[in-house]
Amino acid sequence: MPANLLHELIVATVLVAATVVIHLVGLDLLMRLTGLHLRRFLSTWLDLNRLIVPLGIVLGLFTLHGIEIWLYAFAYRAMGVMPTIEQALYFSINAYSTMGEAGPVLPVEWRVVGVLEAVNGMLLIGWSTAFLFQVLDHLLRPQDEDHPLPRGAIARSSPRPRGSRKGAPSGTNSSDTELMQ
Repeated sequence: MPANLLHELIVATVLVAATVVIHLVGLDLLMRLTGLHLRRFLSTWLDLNRLIVPLGIVLGLFTLHGIEIWLYAFAYRAMGVMPTIEQALYFSINAYSTMGEAGPVLPVEWRVVGVLEAVNGMLLIGWSTAFLFQVLDHLLRPQDEDHPLPRGAIARSSPRPRGSRKGAPSGTNSSDTELMQ
C-alpha cells in the first residue's frame, strides 16, 4: 500500500470517528433538550408544541451536520489541500451531502478522503433521518393508540418452541431473534 494512501486512510478514519462521536453526543443532547422542553416548558396549546418540538429537532440536526461539515472543511484547510476556507467548506458540503457538484476538487493524493466523507455523510444523514422518524413517531402517537399493524405478523417462524430463549442474545427476547434470523 502506498504511504500516501495509508496516510489518507488514517486521516479519513480519524475524521469519520470524530464525526460519529459528535453525532452520538449531539443526538443525546437533542434527546435531553427535547425531554427538558416536554417536562418544563410544555405549552398549554398542544398545537404549538407540535410545531416547536419537530422544528427544534430538525434545526438541531441541521446544526449537528453543519458542525461535522465544518470539521472536514477545517481539516482540508489545515492540511493545505484547499486554498481558502470558503472552497474547503464548499467542497465539504458537496461531498458530505453527496451532491457532487463540480467546483473545487481535492488534489489526487487526497481524493480518497473526499470520497469517504461522502460515505460518512450519507450514513450520518441516514442516522439522523432514522432518529427523527423514531422520535416523532414516539411523540406523535397517542399513548392509548395501538399500531394499526399487528406486531410480528410477518416474522419468520422459529424452529424453537415459542417462548424459548435458548440461543437468544443477551438483552433480546425470542421475537427479536426471530426477526434477526
